[in-house]
Amino acid sequence: MRFNGDRSVRKLAAPYLSAAARDGIEHALFAIDNDGGLKRHPEHSSDHDQASQAADRDGCRVCWLEAALPASWLAGGRKRCVVVPVQTMETWLLCLRGALPFAAPSPEQDYSRPVLKKRFFGAPLPPVTARVALALAEVLKADALTTLRRRQSFRHFEAQLAGW
Repeated sequence: MRFNGDRSVRKLAAPYLSAAARDGIEHALFAIDNDGGLKRHPEHSSDHDQASQAADRDGCRVCWLEAALPASWLAGGRKRCVVVPVQTMETWLLCLRGALPFAAPSPEQDYSRPVLKKRFFGAPLPPVTARVALALAEVLKADALTTLRRRQSFRHFEAQLAGW
């Protein structure tokens, strides 16, 4: 299956997970862009009305994608899927580097992904191998988990992995 963009991830989630289940896969992680701003794609919250968020193209991306996941995935003890807004990852990397001079507590809602990527990786954007090396340098820091746990989005991500 070829995933190309958020709509294809949502459309192919059920057949992909069905194939994964047939192959004995028990854990799945979906990452989708969350390129919205303050008014589009809000960060997931436990008090969201999942149905209305899922129905809204500009709603919460976690609710939007989770609504497309088949109930059969949970059958047989398989683990719940985790949805990570990709834009958040750049925020996490900037947080690890100590380079979050943003005024807002949730920069991924106020700054576009290109701004966050440029802030972390520089411009022009280096090759993928260099980007991976830069990201790994931050993630492998001794205090990385402690630092990331200060961010609500990371705590939400980590909570979804608790049973894995």
